[in-house]
Amino acid sequence: MRKTILAAVLTSVLIPSYAVALEDLHTGTVIVGSGISGLTTAILLKEHKQNVLVLEKMPFMGGTTNLAAQYFVSVGTKDQVANGKELSVPDYIKRTAKTGRNAEMLPRTTQRMFDSQKSIDWLNSLGTGLTRPVSDYQMGIADGSSLGTRLMKVLSAKVKELSIPVKMNSKVLDLIIRDGKAVGVVVENGKEKYKVFADNVVLATGGFNQNQKLISKYAPQWKGLPTTTAVGSTGDGLILAEKYGVNIKNAGEVGLNPSIHSQGGKNVSMSAARLEGGIMVNLKGERFCNDYWPDYTKMAKAMLEQPEGKSFVIIDGKSMKASKRLQSFLKSGYFVEAQTIPELAQKIGIPPENLEKTIKRYAEFVRNGKDLDFGRSINMKTDFSTPPYYASAILPGTQVSVGGVDVNDFMQCVKADSKVIPNLYAVGELTYDSGTPHGVWSGRRAAEHILEITCSDHFSLRVGEKYRP
Repeated sequence: MRKTILAAVLTSVLIPSYAVALEDLHTGTVIVGSGISGLTTAILLKEHKQNVLVLEKMPFMGGTTNLAAQYFVSVGTKDQVANGKELSVPDYIKRTAKTGRNAEMLPRTTQRMFDSQKSIDWLNSLGTGLTRPVSDYQMGIADGSSLGTRLMKVLSAKVKELSIPVKMNSKVLDLIIRDGKAVGVVVENGKEKYKVFADNVVLATGGFNQNQKLISKYAPQWKGLPTTTAVGSTGDGLILAEKYGVNIKNAGEVGLNPSIHSQGGKNVSMSAARLEGGIMVNLKGERFCNDYWPDYTKMAKAMLEQPEGKSFVIIDGKSMKASKRLQSFLKSGYFVEAQTIPELAQKIGIPPENLEKTIKRYAEFVRNGKDLDFGRSINMKTDFSTPPYYASAILPGTQVSVGGVDVNDFMQCVKADSKVIPNLYAVGELTYDSGTPHGVWSGRRAAEHILEITCSDHFSLRVGEKYRP
């Protein structure tokens, strides 16, 4: 029997695994993945009376969004302007271009950055609290909470409020393509398989950094490095899309994290320590690069060139107090704590006199507003005048897949011949970009296009009025 997904009759947001044979399902839009991009698409479609179904292969929602650290990249927002941290989109793009970012990405990045306020306003309407200007291109949660944790809290609440059906432990095995169009997906739930037929298929499956075979294929230079990405980021959507001829674009561009702390088999990102003004030193107790260099690839290479390939991030009590994320890491035992710099140096095994000299010199840079050694200009706010002091051992690793599935401006999947596969969309880290801002932006773009081609009144989210071609 054919079964139509009608959210109005569902009594639970999370649909449990079936213990009996599963029937095929039918819906308006099936969304594969429950991170920020997929849930943004689902919420916006549901708010406009569309039937949606979210499939998530893990037993929990969120994917890599859960692990987002401290800031949301945006420029020119009202809070930034009010706090004297204003940066124009053209100036941001110029700065980004200097980091070595692939020029192909810049037009789409430009579009996204012009929508900075729009994205933040939408997230704040859900209760996110993105009102803390960290720098001229970073916004944080007002109370210093981890970005990903807060995002998933408010997005999950909205999903529940709208009664959006989410099927957990549901892995998509294949796409259903008929007459060149996407019409659904094949799903595995436990030992059962079934099909979901839909007018639109949105792939929001994230990156592939947990798949060492794909790392070896696309970015072999980073094979074997630790990763802070989600355990479910195994490239499912990329593999499926490539099977049906979708173009894979610059998959060798892997986003690195120069601040991974690895302990007890768990990898966590210490980016928040640098965000709050921390510095990086090697085993000699010396700085060796711009601690907030926007080009993480260069930073990672610099770290690997240090003695034994080891580095530490150093912060003070003021930095620790500013971040709930860092406080949670302290409770987990990821930091070494000391009341003085020499004591801290002894505890982590580096020359006390060298670290004292390094800290003293850097503190002078902070007070004068100019880093004479490495030219750091972002988040220079820790002068190490507030004990206690903290250190955490860090190493470089992979964090996100920057390259991925090729899409057009409406997030439709594009084949090598530049033609789209009708009704097939890809959003978030799966596409050629990454990060929570891209997740919101791309998820909204997909929802906009679906609404424009399905709604009888051609309602456009972009302008907030009836769409006029």
